[in-house]
Amino acid sequence: MVLTVGTFNLNNLFDRWNFAGAVEALAAGTSSVPATYTFDSEDRRRLQLDGRGKLLVSKPAADTGRIAERLLAADVDVWVVQEVENVDVLREFNREHLNGEYQHVMVIDGNDATRFIDIGVLSRRPIGGVTSYQRVFHPDVPSRPIFSRDLVEAEILDARGRRILTVFGTHLKSKFVDFTVDDAAAAAAEAQLLRQRQAETIVRIIAARTSSRQRYLLCGDMNDTPDSTALACFQQSGLVDALTAPTEVGTVKTTVELPASPAWTSTFKASGQPRSFDLIDQIWLSPALVPRLTGAFIGRRKKLARDGTDHDPAWITLDL
Repeated sequence: MVLTVGTFNLNNLFDRWNFAGAVEALAAGTSSVPATYTFDSEDRRRLQLDGRGKLLVSKPAADTGRIAERLLAADVDVWVVQEVENVDVLREFNREHLNGEYQHVMVIDGNDATRFIDIGVLSRRPIGGVTSYQRVFHPDVPSRPIFSRDLVEAEILDARGRRILTVFGTHLKSKFVDFTVDDAAAAAAEAQLLRQRQAETIVRIIAARTSSRQRYLLCGDMNDTPDSTALACFQQSGLVDALTAPTEVGTVKTTVELPASPAWTSTFKASGQPRSFDLIDQIWLSPALVPRLTGAFIGRRKKLARDGTDHDPAWITLDL
């Protein structure tokens, strides 16, 4: 049996309506707005805002269409996707943009109370048991759950209901630092420490949930490179990076010099700094799964800045 599994950050796949224009027009007393929106209380109006007070809007139609094209072009059996608002929007996305290609769709609301971005699974194969680890704590931070989003475990089944693979999907703490903070260096160090603790917790959970003979993988947006200090525990635990020498699918149209290695899924250009190309979207294999790996791929964007999302999808083929 050949199975393909991938990870893709869809970048704010929201289904929120943008009420801003109508509300502002009504406040100005215009009669050109064909509908009236009534908020019983200010609290109810805030449901349209994220944790920073910013209005949540649906993903632009062109971007939504483009990420759908990229997903379908990869022709992957199981996707672990990040930055999905809820299961309804992923079901709608699958129905209206992926032609219902994935019969099994899963999203569990996680811990992100600022951007409301969750982890989802799109699968052609049946999904068995699903576990969220959003209520897990790190011993050094006993006051709050360690995952700012979640770690999700999902069983992938064959047609007879037998487990053929266990997939762990996650989205670790971002490197983003708000420019308004007083000490940017301290904020970056704090984010890295949280990312490291999240990675340590993942390793601990996987060790408790699996055996050395089990076929499983860990994938997602790690927001750091495989050789970083924050993620060092992955390799130390015996996990194997599946994307050390991926095959590129597609070509970037750019005049920028690209790195010699194709092992990158994200690029960033800080002011006054050279452009970086990093593999932050990763797939890690259990030792028992490594002999089953037959190919690794990264679907290259058309435009360097972004192509429906600022991430590239990565996927692998397995002979199970």
